[in-house]
Order: sequence, then structure tokens, then C-alpha cells
Amino acid sequence: MSLFVRESGPTGAPAVVFLHGAELSGRSWQPVVDRMPQYRCVVPDLPHHGQSPQSRRFEIAGAAAAVAELIRSLGGPVHLVGYSLGAQVGVQLMATEPKLVDRAVLCSPIIDSLPYVRLTVPLLGVVARVYRFATIQRSGRQVKLSPADIDAGREQVRLMTGRQVAPVVEASASFTLPEGLDESDSPALFLSGAEEPPLVHRSVTTLAQRMPNGVQGTAIGKGHDWPERYPDLLARTVGAWLSGTALPPAITLPS
Repeated sequence: MSLFVRESGPTGAPAVVFLHGAELSGRSWQPVVDRMPQYRCVVPDLPHHGQSPQSRRFEIAGAAAAVAELIRSLGGPVHLVGYSLGAQVGVQLMATEPKLVDRAVLCSPIIDSLPYVRLTVPLLGVVARVYRFATIQRSGRQVKLSPADIDAGREQVRLMTGRQVAPVVEASASFTLPEGLDESDSPALFLSGAEEPPLVHRSVTTLAQRMPNGVQGTAIGKGHDWPERYPDLLARTVGAWLSGTALPPAITLPS
């Protein structure tokens, strides 16, 4: 399964693969990528998003397999950064292909969120689209994107119909703890915003505890969309985790 990929940075530098959230595309990572010029930044559009349309129904396992194929083409292993849906794909990837990931930063991966999601998929699709439009507008103001960039982000959402969104939302909401994650020894930082719902914090705690080298962290005063709204903080956090240096003060770890 081929994915559309954007790439920047020195070819010989450590490679970082960025996995975006639902209803977005790889271009949503641009403010973060711009702040990490020392890395080889590889940014795919996940299946059913952006310029990676697929005929098959969206599944997180399938998306993880496509990312694994991309990493092998890069000569892997790579560092991994994921947000929301992309973080779930990253978790699945580390469970099924642990040798392809060196270090990882995964923001707001959720597990076991809606046991009866199939009963509410149509409504979830509508809610997700409304939420994404509002988030793009707010994030654009926060990071001072041009009106053209904000419009481009909103166009990403428009391109996905409600029928296309619903399976993505269902797959994300149905995601459970994958088998094999406890066998991945990759150092992984699982982050949630302090203002996110308890479910997100519980998910992050469970995932961090399941991995031998998992670490749980919290972005002080931030909500679910903080990786989009605060790209400088995320870039500094990723850079510190990948280099083994101190995390920014805005990121707290359990004492």
C-alpha cells in the first residue's frame, strides 16, 4: 500500500516519521517540521487522508502496515512521532514491527474509548467534522498561519465526506491495546494534555506501563489539540526525547 510522502531535511540525518491525526494530512505537521531542520523529516498522508486515497475500508492495522512498508523503504529503523489517530497507528506499529522504531513520541493515543461505537458511527462522523473545522481555525490563529494555509487545512476536512469519515472515527474509537506491545523495548514517551478527558490520561498511563521503556508525560494546561496549537513546544519536546536531554518545563513526568 503506497502512501503519499513529504520529505525534508538532510538525507543522512536521523529520520523521523510523523503520523498525523484524523481528517488531516501530513501537511498539518509543517509548523513542527520547520522547527526541526536537523532531522530527516518524513511525513506521509495516512490511508484515506490527503493524497493517499484507498479503496479498502480504513483500519489501523492496515495503516500501520503501510507505514512499516514506508520505513523499510527508508532503510529503518526510524524515530516516530504521532498525534491522536497517528499515535494509535504508531502504537500498533510498535506492537507488530518493534524493530522498525528507535524512539517514539506519541501524543493522545486513546484505547478502549467506545465499546458500542458501531451504534453511534454516523453521529461520530458529524461531530468529528465539526470539531476539526473549529480546531483548524483556532490552531491557525494560535500559530499565526496565513489565511491560505488555514483554508488549505479546512479543505482537507472538506475533501472527506461523512461516509468516509465514519469508518476512520470507528476504527479510532474501537482501538484496543494491541498484543505484542509489551515486547517492544523502544523508548516511548506517551503524552496527554492536562486539560484532556480522564479517558486520555488513563490510556496514556496504560500504554506507558505496558512497554518496558514507556514513559508517561503531561503537557501543562493543554488540551487535545496542543500538538497543532503549540508546534514549538512539541518540536522542543521531540528534540529533547530523541537526544536524551531534559524535556521542556511545560512537560511534566510522574514523580
